[in-house]
Amino acid sequence: MNRTALELADDAFAAPDPGYGTRLAAIRATAAADGVSVVVDLRGALVDLRFDRWALNRSPGELAGLVRRLAAEAGAAALAQGRGVLGDLLPAGVSEKQG
Repeated sequence: MNRTALELADDAFAAPDPGYGTRLAAIRATAAADGVSVVVDLRGALVDLRFDRWALNRSPGELAGLVRRLAAEAGAAALAQGRGVLGDLLPAGVSEKQG
């Protein structure tokens, strides 16, 4: 049975070891480029967004595209961290590419 990342996270929060929930809640990942820096949590929610002054000279469309790209990169890194925390809760045979 394939389980979603959200189902696995729910299992972790309900696990007998309360440390899973705390460790998952603390996950943050950062991506930065061209004067823009984003930080997201495990769910990909934006936690922090910073712009160097010169980065604001870009067009709104370029800036939005850059923020989306960086948020996606940081989100992938946060998920990888989450997989590391959930590693022993994952059923045997689940690969990194399954999701």
